[in-house]
Amino acid sequence: MPFCWMDENEDTAPAGNESERRTSTELDVRTRAQLMRRLGYAKADAVHRCLGNLAWAYSVSGQPAVSPARVRKIVAEVYGKAS
Repeated sequence: MPFCWMDENEDTAPAGNESERRTSTELDVRTRAQLMRRLGYAKADAVHRCLGNLAWAYSVSGQPAVSPARVRKIVAEVYGKAS
C-alpha cells in the first residue's frame, strides 16, 4: 500500500512565495514578542528568544525570511507600545 509521504520524488518545498513567508515569519515574531511582554520579560530577553526561535526553526531549511535587524525592530515596536 503506497503512502503519499513516502514518495521521495515530490518537491517538499512549502507552498507560497517569499512575501508570504516573510509575512508569516514577522507575524510569528510579533506574536511571540507580545506574549513575552505580557509575561513581564525584558525587551532584551524577547529579542534573544525570538532570534533563537528563528535560528532553531530554520536550522535545517536555510535562511529565515526576516533579518535579525528586522526581528529587533518588530520587538522594539511591540515593547514601544507598552511604554
